[in-house]
Amino acid sequence: MTQRPIFSNDRGLAGRLALSRLATRIAIMVERGWPLLLPLIIVVALFLSASWFGIFPRLPDVVRVGLVALFGLAGLAALYPLRFFRMPGAAEVDRRIEAANKLLHSPVQVQSDRPSGQESSFSQALWREHQKRMAGKLDSLGADLPRTRVPERDPWGLRAVAALLLVTAFAFSFGPTGGRIADGFSAHGTLDAMPPRIDAWVTPPAYTGKPPIFLTADANQATPTFHVPEGSDVSLRVTGGSG
Repeated sequence: MTQRPIFSNDRGLAGRLALSRLATRIAIMVERGWPLLLPLIIVVALFLSASWFGIFPRLPDVVRVGLVALFGLAGLAALYPLRFFRMPGAAEVDRRIEAANKLLHSPVQVQSDRPSGQESSFSQALWREHQKRMAGKLDSLGADLPRTRVPERDPWGLRAVAALLLVTAFAFSFGPTGGRIADGFSAHGTLDAMPPRIDAWVTPPAYTGKPPIFLTADANQATPTFHVPEGSDVSLRVTGGSG
């Protein structure tokens, strides 16, 4: 048999068939594409987890670059299975609808087929009657859900480990020691959160009743010499920077 547009004049049936075919086609695409895309998703999840856990800033630059390169190679390798993806054909979609709805004698495919061989007015009338009878079985037509069979390929549920790490790392990234996605591509010299700052002050003895003198305060920048009581404590604090 060869295919052509739906012969039936029932527009409601045509609409139901179109929606069912669209939903079933999407289900088949998800069913075929998700297992092929899952390795790439896992690699990306592991890279994001390492970034948000702040691993890259703690590594020497050589190790950091090597680890990022390893993630890149793993990502390219994870793209290879996608070459096996193929789109579902029209006949395959119709057979899937018929199997999902437990329909006998191919009533879905009949609506878009025609008899092979030489046509006559009698054969056309007979075929239209056959289409009409088969259309009566399509009143409660539905689509099929995707069956990716990922649990069968990963019986230990190791894919859940990557998901758990990703969620935990994302929450950890908001903490003071959390990392950023860009850390893997930044040298250590550019990772200072703030420029270095030096604060120095002198605390006179308590019996003097004098307040501390901040040597590095903006108001004291022009003062070359400070006179403080004997026994005063000098304090120095360095924040920011590295090394």
